[in-house]
Order: sequence, then structure tokens, then C-alpha cells
Amino acid sequence: MKYMRECLDTQYGFLELQDKILEIAVDVDGICRENSINYRLMGGSALGAKRHGGFIPWDDDLDIFMTPDEYEKFREVFNEKGNHEKYYLQEWGAIDGMVTISKIRMNNTTYIEEALKNWDIHHGIYIDIFILHTCPNSKVQQMWQCLWAKYVIMKGLAIRGYNRRKGILGLVLKVMAKMPDKFLVKYGLEQVYKYRNKKTDFYCNFMGKAVFNNAIYKKEYFETTEYVPFEKVQLKVPVKLHDFLTDRFGDYMVPPSLDRIKWEQHAESWDTDKDFREVLYHCKTFKDEIRLI
Repeated sequence: MKYMRECLDTQYGFLELQDKILEIAVDVDGICRENSINYRLMGGSALGAKRHGGFIPWDDDLDIFMTPDEYEKFREVFNEKGNHEKYYLQEWGAIDGMVTISKIRMNNTTYIEEALKNWDIHHGIYIDIFILHTCPNSKVQQMWQCLWAKYVIMKGLAIRGYNRRKGILGLVLKVMAKMPDKFLVKYGLEQVYKYRNKKTDFYCNFMGKAVFNNAIYKKEYFETTEYVPFEKVQLKVPVKLHDFLTDRFGDYMVPPSLDRIKWEQHAESWDTDKDFREVLYHCKTFKDEIRLI
């Protein structure tokens, strides 16, 4: 292990995967350092930094936040000077420079998720880049922005045949799957991005898993960042990490149930040394990348 601490709990079997994910994060941090681009750990990765000093033991991914300006600068630098032999930038929902989410995937590795394994896309091990969007102060405008963000996310789930939702949400996904793939996606993204140059008091992550109240955060939490220990390395978090984690998770020191732990995991299978095309023989041209939302 190059980046993971010794003597960690091995019961979840993710240490080798986490070590490879952390290699990606260290390289992304290097690009950001060299080009004055800010980022910060978010979600479970930020929680792991606070509660565990690294990965949550059962976590099989890593997430970071960038604002639209930060991400667009990162994308420009990566496209011009990035290590394309080692990495692939996968943009989901890419329309007119807007994205729902991006992934930095490592070439010559495998990370297979059930809903995506039949798609001709890059299936390498990755870290997620979520966009930290400016959120309006008006509650009505916040709800409108959230509505369209969730529409876009649900549309993407429907296209991928996501089947872990039951009841009304499951029915909505089935209906949305029958509509054209890009139906209202551009409009929805425009509603999410529309406040990026406005002066407001809040950021939001409506494009993630958090529901309305848990997805709105004070800007002051994020505008200053600091490096903290994460396994054997240092990664950036918001200076007001406790406040962010409290708004996002409540009492974040309490671990989730075993059922919730299993639900949060993404990988069906993974391999740190084998190229995904040796496992998924249909992946040759990445023709389905343009369908990712």
C-alpha cells in the first residue's frame, strides 16, 4: 500500500481499491496545486477525513467539490496538460460546458457498476467531481433549482435502467425512461447553473444524494479550505468542516446501519491491475459516453 495506513480494518476488502483511488486524488491535488485551482472533499469523503482520518472503512469511492469556475479551469488544464496516458476525464450530462458530474478515471483499471456494465464507456477506477453550485436566497427559487436538479438526476437514472427505487419513485423512473434521452436536460442544467454569477449566501448540492434541506450550505463553510491528514497524505477540506458535516448528516459521528452501508457502495467488481476491456469485451469505442447524464 502506497497511500493507505498500516493496520487498518480489512473486513470490507477495499484497502487495495482505496489505495488506488487515493493515487488519483493525489494526482488531482497536484494539478490543482500547480494551477491555483481550489477543491474540497465532500460528502462521505469529508466525513471520513473528520471521523476516520481517511476513508470510511466501507467506502469504495472518493468525492470532491469544485465550483463551476474551478471545474472549468481544471477541465481546461487537464485537457491541455493532463496525463492522458494515465487518466480519462469522463463528463456526464455535458451540454454547452455544463455537466451534472465528472469523473477522473484511471486507465488500465476496472470498476464495474451494475447499472453501467452494459454501456460502452470507460469503466476505470475513479474519483467524482461534484459541482458546488451557487444557491439563491429565496426559498421558492431554491425549490425550483432543486426540482430541476433532481429531474436531471432522475432522468440519468432512468436512462441507465436504475432499479433500486421502488414505489412512486420507481414508477417515475419507468415513465422517464420512455421519454427521449435528452428531454429537458439542457433546460434543467440551465436552472441549476443560472445563479453562478449571483451574490447569494448559499451553495447547494442538489445534484447529489442529499435531499433539499441537507443539500443547502452557507458559502462561508467553503470559501476557505485547508489541508488535513487523509490516510498517509493531505487533502483539502472546508475550514468549517464541522458545520458542513452537521448540515449534511446531522450527528455525523454516529455510523449508519449495515443495510445503509451496503446501499451506499457502488462497485459490483473492481481490479486495480486489469483493464476493464479485458472484462467487458464490448467496450471499444466509448460510443455511449454521450448518453451519460
